[in-house]
Amino acid sequence: MPTYEFLCQKCKKAFASVCSVTEYEQRKQRGIKCPKCGSSKVDQQISAFQVQTSKKS
Repeated sequence: MPTYEFLCQKCKKAFASVCSVTEYEQRKQRGIKCPKCGSSKVDQQISAFQVQTSKKS
């Protein structure tokens, strides 16, 4: 599952959310909130990702 990283504009806490793409879209519609201060003023951060593929011969 993807990891979505955020930064709260109010308290400057960085936090991550691990969820499916569908679940992320649902959370985004309801408003993503900072777990520390509860603010909904959060910015999604750009993060690195890793792709693992199966090895075929």
